[in-house]
Amino acid sequence: MSEIQIRDLSVTFKSKKREVLALDEFSATFQDGMNVIVGYSGCGKTTLLRCIAGLENYEGEIIFDGEDLDNVPTKDRNFAFVAQNYVLYPNYTVFENIAFPLKIMRASREEITERVREMAEILDLTACLNRKPKHISGGQQQRVAIARALVKNPSVCLMDEPFSNTDDVTRTHSVRWLKTAFEAKGCMGIYVTHDFKEALMLADTLYVMNEGKLELVGTPDEVYESDNHVVKTLKESSLLL
Repeated sequence: MSEIQIRDLSVTFKSKKREVLALDEFSATFQDGMNVIVGYSGCGKTTLLRCIAGLENYEGEIIFDGEDLDNVPTKDRNFAFVAQNYVLYPNYTVFENIAFPLKIMRASREEITERVREMAEILDLTACLNRKPKHISGGQQQRVAIARALVKNPSVCLMDEPFSNTDDVTRTHSVRWLKTAFEAKGCMGIYVTHDFKEALMLADTLYVMNEGKLELVGTPDEVYESDNHVVKTLKESSLLL
């Protein structure tokens, strides 16, 4: 079982006018399955993902399976990152977009075909493998980005609100496909969102952040039933009271 331990993580952004404490001695443990981090916009969720990915300087420790990631270059971490503003290659077909990481890894043609078709089936993309991104829907494009991240069998997949620009119906379907994909691949997911309803649907373990700190952790049911003030506000914003 894989595990990421975050110990006293702090990040401060400095400008000429002020300093912003994005993470304030944040500590948490993430394990296999879907770990969902929910909180207000600006609470430090994206900064946390970027630290784990090796894209941000920080104080503290990030330990992955017993190894301090500060000693592991970003390129040597078998992690995948799906950003909110994902980018697909417009001149490539869906098949070619998903296959791109495998080509970089110099996988055989047979392996590429097998793994791309597996991901396409899981994420309901088989019918559009020969189309280019401009000829498929926004929801399908987001699933292509997720398929491209998962096709190389990463140890950890980090996701920064990949469905935030979709409508409620598309988001609900996409979240279900995503959960199915992670169950099939068996890797660790760390997913951030400000949408409490989405978090409840997707999480195996749910983490509530506030002002750079961890407020609460538990199963979706445990978090939903808590009397935490952040949870109450998130419920109100998602009309889940």
